[in-house]
Amino acid sequence: MDKTKIVVTAIIGLVVVIGAWFIASGFKNFREGQPVISVTGMAEKEITSDLIVWKITVNAEGSTRSSAFTEFEKSARVMSKYLQTHGIPEKEITLSSVDISKRTKDFWDEDSRKYVTLEDGFSVSQTFTVSSNDLKRVEGVYQRISELYNSGMDFSSEKPLYYYTKLNALKMEMLNQASANAYERAQTIAKGSDSKVGSVVSSTMGVFQIVGLNSDEEYSWGGTFNTSSKEKVASITVKTTYRVK
Repeated sequence: MDKTKIVVTAIIGLVVVIGAWFIASGFKNFREGQPVISVTGMAEKEITSDLIVWKITVNAEGSTRSSAFTEFEKSARVMSKYLQTHGIPEKEITLSSVDISKRTKDFWDEDSRKYVTLEDGFSVSQTFTVSSNDLKRVEGVYQRISELYNSGMDFSSEKPLYYYTKLNALKMEMLNQASANAYERAQTIAKGSDSKVGSVVSSTMGVFQIVGLNSDEEYSWGGTFNTSSKEKVASITVKTTYRVK
């Protein structure tokens, strides 16, 4: 065997030995693994809504399109004046487009032995939406608006909706708190096993949701955003995995 073949054979043998060592080392590390602690941190905070949204729909009827619209205009002017007189400025009121539709009625026709549909005039409606940061003032008007029924107006008033508008800042604040809570939990677990918490392996934000304060609302995997309560509770979770030293 010449020297070249001897050198080649020696190199191949060395490569095989080194490769076997790496494989064995890899299986060893795979079996032993890097010990980790996975925890879920949580943060909660009570918040007060800073925006109220209230919808009122004004309705009117008439035998003709023209008479229905004339009646509607009268009611709309009364509603607009009432809101502004009671402290709600025009800039806080937005109006939907006016909806005009035909009204019909059904009756049983004995001669034809079937229900017959006839036209029964027109109906007109428009929604007034009040959006304000002055919750107390709008709540006061909402509680008194039934006074207008005495004038013969046809309208419907929905319950106000409550929102918290600083959600981005709130979420960042609570993420920090939830992350700190996750680290405290990991420390408690590590201390119990005579270990120490190492660096973060991974961290993901869980569910961020808002429910009514002292309500019986159920938490949802997809997140719940309460709009019926002025006082609320925001919560957020963070799932974090730490190395153990």
